[in-house]
Amino acid sequence: MNEGNRNINIEHPEVWDLLVMIEGMQVKYILHTPSVEGSLIIGQVSCTDATLQSLEDAIYDTPVLLGEYRSVKVLVHSDHFVLLPVQTTPDDCQLLVSQAFPGDDGDVVVGELPGGQAKLACLVQPGLQAFLGRTFNYPEVYHHLFPLCGYYRELNHGTELSRMFLNLRATGMDMAIYCGGNLQCANSYAFENADDAAYFALNAWRTHGLDQLTDELQLTGDNDVRAAMTPVLRQYVKFVMPAVYPAAAMRLGRNAMQAPLELILLALCE
Repeated sequence: MNEGNRNINIEHPEVWDLLVMIEGMQVKYILHTPSVEGSLIIGQVSCTDATLQSLEDAIYDTPVLLGEYRSVKVLVHSDHFVLLPVQTTPDDCQLLVSQAFPGDDGDVVVGELPGGQAKLACLVQPGLQAFLGRTFNYPEVYHHLFPLCGYYRELNHGTELSRMFLNLRATGMDMAIYCGGNLQCANSYAFENADDAAYFALNAWRTHGLDQLTDELQLTGDNDVRAAMTPVLRQYVKFVMPAVYPAAAMRLGRNAMQAPLELILLALCE
């Protein structure tokens, strides 16, 4: 990813999809048009600080993000989130999230996971939803765990096997656990080293009753963290393996593996 794509000109943006991820002081994005195989464009914009004003400036200074695209989807990283039954009403989502994090006065974002698995509600920076709404063309806004849960639901549909999926970053990881094809857990962790990450994973494995001899633990993301974690995990779980990169992603573009996995999975969930 680089910031050189910010001035690229998209002809006929009405047939293109824009997918954006806001993570700290970084705005990462991909563009593609489903009608053209290999059309994927990857970009990244840095903010000067973590304020909403800095985010607004970074996006408004990036013309490629401001087109009238066919669809716009936005992922937001947030440590304050909850999984709720799919039947939870919007008002109850607002109330339950506010009660779970009483010191956070952020905006509540609610998204229903594909297949009616659950609702994923989170708190984001105050004013962020209003900014996204007036900047983009009817954007759909989700917590960053949304695509992980959406994509791997399809992978586990109809199987009795239990699997844990980990998407690793340098200092954090996202987790989704499926048992019998059903979502059992979705969580996000910050850690200081790979041993801590392995501890979090194994604790969740035990809590949700996965079998160390028959069930699978699949890892993707940061290569260094994965290499450090794997031998530790294999002391306790027989089947620890790299997650297979989605073959369908390569139809988006040969450079798909350079894009954030969350955005690629979000594109495949459409």
